[in-house]
Amino acid sequence: MQKNFISRYESPIGILTMHSNGLSLCRLEVSSADFECCAPDVNLPIFAETKSWLDIYFSGRKPEFTPRLDLCGTDFQKKVWKELLRIDFGSTVTYCEIAKRIGCRSAQAVGQAVGKNPILIIVPCHRVVASGGKLGGFSSGIERKMWLVKNEGFEDLSI
Repeated sequence: MQKNFISRYESPIGILTMHSNGLSLCRLEVSSADFECCAPDVNLPIFAETKSWLDIYFSGRKPEFTPRLDLCGTDFQKKVWKELLRIDFGSTVTYCEIAKRIGCRSAQAVGQAVGKNPILIIVPCHRVVASGGKLGGFSSGIERKMWLVKNEGFEDLSI
C-alpha cells in the first residue's frame, strides 16, 4: 500500500492540501473543512519544492521549474494532463484545441479528464476554457478559476 503524506499551504484562494507518496506530489487540492482537523503536516523535500513553486506562482510570476509529479489516472487522463502542462503561463486553450492536439474527437471527453485533474494549479486545468473564451467550469469553484486566470494577467474572460 502506498503511503500518503500531507502538508498544507495557505494561498489567496484558500488552504491547499498537498499529498505525496514521499518522493513526488500526487495531489494538490483546495482543503475541505472536515479534512483540516485530522492529519498533521509532514516535512518532505517535495513539499518544500511545491511550496516554493506556489510562492512564485501566487506572486504573479511564472515558476521556472515543476515539482516532481506522480499523475495517477487512466492513460487517457494522463495524456490530457500532460498536454495541460504544455499550456504556457498567461495563455488559455479550449477543450476542442486540447482534443485536437491529442488526437481525440471529443472535447467532452477532454473536459471530463480535465475535471479529474489531481494536481490543481501546477497542472493548469484553469487555463482551459470553453469555446468562445468563456471560463467554463472548475472543480474547486468558478471564483477560484477566475482568480487564477486573473493572477496570470487575464481580465476579459467571462463566466
